Amino acid sequence: LLIELHDAHRIEAVLIPEEDRRTACVSTQVGCPMGCVFCASAEGGFVRNLTGGEILEQVLHLQREGGAERVTNVVFMGMGEPLSTYPATAFALRALADPDRFGISARKLTVSTVGVPDGIRRLAKEDLPVTLALSLHAPTDALRQELIPAARRWPLADVLDAARDFYAAHKREVTLEYLLLEGVNDTNVCAEGLARIAHSLRCNVNLIRYNAVPSLPYRPPTQANAEAFADRLRKHGVNVHLRRSRGADADAACGQLRRRTPDTE
Repeated sequence: LLIELHDAHRIEAVLIPEEDRRTACVSTQVGCPMGCVFCASAEGGFVRNLTGGEILEQVLHLQREGGAERVTNVVFMGMGEPLSTYPATAFALRALADPDRFGISARKLTVSTVGVPDGIRRLAKEDLPVTLALSLHAPTDALRQELIPAARRWPLADVLDAARDFYAAHKREVTLEYLLLEGVNDTNVCAEGLARIAHSLRCNVNLIRYNAVPSLPYRPPTQANAEAFADRLRKHGVNVHLRRSRGADADAACGQLRRRTPDTE
C-alpha cells in the first residue's frame, strides 16, 4: 500500500502472505536518513519521523485491505530507521503486543536496524522479547560504510557489542540481514568475513538477492551464485537461509512504490 498522510507525504506498507502467517511490513519514517546507496528510500532523502499512531495505522490499513485473516506478524522493515525514532517505535511495539489492543506476541515482532548501538541497548531494556534484525550487508567497516554512509557513526565492533547485549537481555538470537549485491558483497572474501561475524554472536543469517532499482547501478547475483554464497557459509557451520525475493511486480521493495508516485506536496 501507498498511504498518504495528513500532510500529503506518502509512506509504504506491505502485506506478506505466507502459508500460516500474514506479515505486515511497516515504515517508521517518511524517507530515510541512513543514505543506503542501493535503496530507493534514500533517493528522496529524509522528511520526518512518523508518530506511533501513524506506524500502527499501517497495520490497520493492511488488515482491512488484506481480508478476514488477521495480521500475525509485524516487521519494522519499511521506510526509515526504527531506532532513530525510538519513542514512536517503542510505543507501536507496546501497542502491538498489548493483549487488549492488537494482541500480537512480542516474539512475532521484528525490529530491523542498520545498527544504532544506543537504540539496540534501549530496546534490550524493554520488557518485550522482540526479534532484532541487524542489516549488516557487509562484513567490514570499509565496505559497510561505502554501502551505508550513516554507518560511519557506528563502527561495526560497537554494533556487534550492542547485539550481544540484546541477546544477553532476552536470550533471543539476532538475525543478520545480508542483501546480496552482484560483484560487491557476494565474494568469497565477504563470505569468509560474514562467517567470522556469525560465529562471534548468537545469530542466524538471512540472505536475500537484491530487488533492483532501475536508477541505481546495483544488480542481484544469479540464483546459482546466491546459493553458492549460502553454501560457503553453511560449510563454516553458519545457520543461513536464502530468502525468496518477492514483490518486484508491485514495486514492493523499500521505497520503490513511493519513488514511482512521489509526495504531492
